[in-house]
Parts: sequence; C-alpha cells; structure tokens
Amino acid sequence: MKRSGLLNLMAVAILMVPTTQALAQTAATKTLAQAAAEQRIGVQTSKRVTLTMSEAVALALGNNRDIEVERINVQLNEFDLRASQGVYDPVLNTSLFYHRRTQPVASLLAGGENGKLQTTELNGMATLSKRLPWQGASVSATFEQNRATSQNLFYSLNPQFTTSLSFELTQPLWRNRKIDSARREIRLNKKRLDLSDSEFRRRAIEIIAQTQRAYWDLVFAQRDEEIKRESVGLARTQLEHNQRLVEQGTMAPVDVVSARVEVERRTDEAEAAIEAVQRAENALKALMTQPGDTEMWNAVITPVEQPQLDSSALMPLGDAMRLAFLHRPEMEQYRLRGELNQIDVEYFRNQTKPQVDLIAGYGTTGLAGSERTTTNPIVASNDLLVARVNQLSQLAGLPAVATGFNNSVPSRLVGGYGQSLGNLFRNENREWRFGVNINLPLGNRTAQAKLGHALAEGKQLDAQRQRTEQMIEVEVRNALQAVETARRRVEAAKNSRVNAELQYTSEQRRFDGGLSTNFLVLDRQNALSSARGREVKALTDYTKAVTELQRALSTTLTSNNIALASRQ
Repeated sequence: MKRSGLLNLMAVAILMVPTTQALAQTAATKTLAQAAAEQRIGVQTSKRVTLTMSEAVALALGNNRDIEVERINVQLNEFDLRASQGVYDPVLNTSLFYHRRTQPVASLLAGGENGKLQTTELNGMATLSKRLPWQGASVSATFEQNRATSQNLFYSLNPQFTTSLSFELTQPLWRNRKIDSARREIRLNKKRLDLSDSEFRRRAIEIIAQTQRAYWDLVFAQRDEEIKRESVGLARTQLEHNQRLVEQGTMAPVDVVSARVEVERRTDEAEAAIEAVQRAENALKALMTQPGDTEMWNAVITPVEQPQLDSSALMPLGDAMRLAFLHRPEMEQYRLRGELNQIDVEYFRNQTKPQVDLIAGYGTTGLAGSERTTTNPIVASNDLLVARVNQLSQLAGLPAVATGFNNSVPSRLVGGYGQSLGNLFRNENREWRFGVNINLPLGNRTAQAKLGHALAEGKQLDAQRQRTEQMIEVEVRNALQAVETARRRVEAAKNSRVNAELQYTSEQRRFDGGLSTNFLVLDRQNALSSARGREVKALTDYTKAVTELQRALSTTLTSNNIALASRQ
C-alpha cells in the first residue's frame, strides 16, 4: 500500500510539472510581450485596432492612392467622351458692324454731289450651324440684316432695310459619310472609357490581392513572434529548473550555461521577429491609409481572422482556364484595344476614298425703306425734256409723248425694319442652290499609310493577346499547383507539430525523472518551436496561395463579395 501510494504521489507530481511550467511560461510570455511592445517605433501600444479582412480590403479600396489614380483616370475619360460629343452642339455665330464711308466720285452716274459720296451701314449677321450625327451631314441657317443710308441720288429708298434668311445642307456622299473624324473620336473615347473601367477593375483586384497578402503576412509575423516568445519562455523555465537542480547538487553547472546560451539565442530570434511584425504592419498600413493618417499609423493592428484550410478552393484545370480567359481584365482589355484598332481601320480606309459632297441651299430676301422725296437727276431732266417735247407736239398738233421712266416705288417696299421682315417672310424673293463639291487627292499617300499602320497594329495586338494567353495559362497552372502543394504542407506541418509536442512532453518527463539530459530537452523545445512555426507558415502560405489563385482567375471580387460601382 505504501509503495502504491508513493507511485501515485510521484505520478501526480509529474503531471503537475507541465502545469507549473505552463504557468511560469505564461507569465514569462506576458513579460516578453510587454517588452516587445515597448520596442515598437512610432506605435502606441495603448491604441489598438482590431481588423477583419473585409475591413482591411474596404479601407484599401477607399484610401489607396493607386486606386484613386485609376478612379480619376475613369473620370478623365468621361470628360474626354463628353468633350468629343460636344462637336454636335449647335454653334451660334453673330456679328454686328457699323460702317461709314466717304469716297470721291468723278461721274454724275455715281450719284454723288460735289465730287463725293457718303454712305453709312449697320450690318448684323447671325449663323446657327450644327453637325448631324447621322451620315456626316451638317446644316446651317444664316440671317442677315442691313440698314443703309446714302447720298446717292439714284436710290429710291433712303434709309434702306435689307434682310435675308438662308439655309444650307452639306451631305457627304462618299468620304466621311459612314465615319468621319468626329464620329471616330466619339467611338474611340467610348472604348477608352470601357478600357479605363477594365483597368480600374484590374487594379482593384491587384490591390485586394496585395491587401490580403499583407494581412496574412501580418498574421504570420505576429504568430511567429508569439511562438518565438513562447520558446524563450520555455528556455527560461528550463534555465530556472536547471539552476534549482544545480543548487541541490543533482546537476552539473555546465547545464545551466548551456540553458542560458539557448535563452539568449532564442531571445535574439524573438527580437528579429519584432522587426518582422513592424515591417508587415507598416506594409498593410501603407495599403489602407491615406497620407497623414497618424491615428492609424500610431495604432497597433490586431488581425481578427486566422488562416484556415478551404477545400473548395481547388477546381479542375479546364474549369480554371475557362474562368481565367472569361474574367481576366487583360483579355477584356485586348478585346477593347482590338475594337479601337478596328475603328481606326474603318476610318482610315474611308479616308482613302474621294470626297464628294452634295450641297443644297435655299434663301429668301426682304427689302423696305423710306421713299426719297427728291427726284434723281436723270428722271428730272427726262421730265423737262418730255414736257418741252409735248409743248412742241401741241403746237404741231401731234399727240403728247408719255414719260419713259416710272419713278414710283411699290407700296410693299415702303416702310421700316418691320416691313422688311414682313417682305422676308412673305417668301416672294426666293433663291435655290444645288451642287456637288468634289475633292480628289492625287495619290493620297497619307491616308493609305495610316491605313497600313492601323492594319499592322491590329496584327501586333493579336500577337500580344496570344502571348498574354500563354502567360495567363502559366499563372493559373502555377496557382493551382501552389494551392495543392500548400494544402499538403499544412497536413504534414500539422502532423509534425503534434508529434513534436508529444516528443517534447515525453522528453520533459524523462528529464524530470532523471532519464534524459538538458541538451535533449532543449533540442525538443527547438523542434517544437520550429514545428509550430512551420505549421503557421504552411497555413499562411496556403491562404496566400488561394488569394493568388483568385487573382489568377479574376474571381477576387466575387469571392470577397465586392461589387464595384457602375458608371452613371
């Protein structure tokens, strides 16, 4: 009975040793954690920010400068499209001039007196023109008005109001009918806007992938630091245990020295791990924060999520390739660039044709003014001559001679500016104009060379697209292999860690029972720390490999439930 009770007591003591060591290790770990926190440069340990992966991605998309640059590029292309569409805005061109002129005359027929003729004119013109978005046509309407006063004795109306209204249509029949420079620019800008949207989506995927990698790097760095600090705690516990055994005379002092060397070596690794944490945290902050955001820069980031295995990440190679070719922004960009090239080919091929334009015009004119009270010299002299001839005819018994001039002005032409407008819209004085304008460049080498350039550029785009397809296939194959390899590494690392824990526990018990050495215990501690680190690294690498696979397949947005706002 006594022997059995002694054995039970020894078993309880052995079982209590790991518990006591664990408590001591936890206290030592807390002390090390506090010391490590104090070594962080530019970080206030009192400020902590807990961060999920979705929150980190949202901050990166909202604050990252590269994303902001791409967002502004989309806005710039929207402005370019709006500017090119402005070619179809109507244009109103107006002018108003006052003109006074005095010129010398040497003939009575010029209508001036005393050798000079003075005239004044007030001219106004307004032209409303517009290019039509159909068939390259353009229309214009021109209204002109003129108020003229003159000393010319032969003018029956003074002042005289002249108005005119004309319309003109120009319709290309060959060159510039299907496409012209304006329509080409609009179509190009629409495709460039789609291209900028695709580039924005590609950049967003890259930023999300970078943020996820940085997040997992921080998770690994913090966990690796914890593992190394736990390893330091184990070494210190072993050192204290050895010191007690040396004091009791059951262990050689050299074992204390070897334990102290191991403590310092592991402390060195823990110090290096602190810098790795700082670098990983700074990399994540750089992706998430805006310049000058000292609140976030001074805080300690505590990731909430931990890497885990996801069996749904893997898929057959054929399905992965179809997804990649369907969703990769690069393939969409090559499609859009090919459409841009086709627009250039269509335009430059059209420019090699002769230019034949149909021109049609219609106009009407109005006239009114105040009737001159004085008679012009020719009419006055004619009236005197006719009167004398009639006197002689009367003496000779001949019939009277009628005057040869009718100096009266039609009543519809007598009035002011309003009467002139009325005569204008009465549409009695019409003008029609039809014709063809032909422009035939001889040789036209410029257009032919630009067409050749566009065709060669299309072939170049096709070659670049094929090269990109090969690159995408390599990325997808590598990403799938990386996920599968990382999954197997996680399983192996987990088994290694479990066995290392059992090995260390067994070796510690043997050491406490006097059946092992200090060297073997420290070696088992190193193996356990290394196994824990490999497991965390394998899990982190697996999660990062899944992130890379999502990027290679361009499923990052859907996998993270992210929807980019569409353009209005």
